[in-house]
Amino acid sequence: MPDRLVIMCSTDFLWGAEVPEIASFLLRSGCEGLVISTEPPHYLPSLMHRSVLSALKDSLRNVDVPVAVRSPEVDTNVFSPNPHIANASIKSIEEAVKLAYLIDADFLVVRPSNKPIADNPKIAARKLQSLMSKVTRHQYMAFELIDKRSELVADELIDNRAGIIYVHGQSPEALLTHRKTVGVSLYVSEEDYPRRVIPGMRGEIPYLLINPERRHLFRSDDFRRMLLRIKSWRNNFI
Repeated sequence: MPDRLVIMCSTDFLWGAEVPEIASFLLRSGCEGLVISTEPPHYLPSLMHRSVLSALKDSLRNVDVPVAVRSPEVDTNVFSPNPHIANASIKSIEEAVKLAYLIDADFLVVRPSNKPIADNPKIAARKLQSLMSKVTRHQYMAFELIDKRSELVADELIDNRAGIIYVHGQSPEALLTHRKTVGVSLYVSEEDYPRRVIPGMRGEIPYLLINPERRHLFRSDDFRRMLLRIKSWRNNFI
C-alpha cells in the first residue's frame, strides 16, 4: 500500500460558491490537494469573470499542495460518432487545459465519456493520444476510464504525459495494477464513504481524488466530518 495516498478534494463540494473561496475552505478543512472543477454553468472558464480567474490564480500562487484541473463531465463524449459532439467535448477540455496553464496546475483530470467506448481500444487510445497535443510538454493529463476495456486502452497510450485514474465502482479492477494508473477517484456523499480496502491497488499510486456523488453546497461541518471519516479509512490501509 502507498506510504502516503494524498487526498485531493473537488471544488464541486461547494457547488455554486466562488472558486477561490472554495479552494481556501477545502485547504483549511484538511484537504491535502485540490481538484478545480470546470463544470458548467458555474465553472466553465469561458463563462467565468476575468476577475474570478485572476483571484483563483492569486489564491493558489503560494499553495504547497498538488492542484489538478478537471474538465467538464456532463455532456462530454470524445468517443462520439457524431463529430459535432466529439468536437464540442474536445473544446471543453481545451478550456480546462488553458485554466491549468493559467494557474500552473500539476495535472489535468479528464473523463472522456460516461458511455461505453464504441471504438476498438486502439482507436479510442488514438483519440485520447490526440488530446495530448492540446497540452504543453510540461503538462500532464490523467484520464478517468470507466469502460470494461479501459486497461486495453491504457496499454496503447505511449505518451509519458498521459496517465489513468481508476474510478471506484465504475472502472475495471484490473486498472488498479496498470502502470499508467496515477490516482483513484471516489464519489461520496455526507453519509457514504468507502468501507473496505480497495483490492489490488498498486503501491505507488499517489492520489486519492474525492468528489461529491451529487454536486451541491455541502454544509461546512458535514464536509469536515466526511473528510475525517475518509482519512480514517485511508489510514487503515496505508
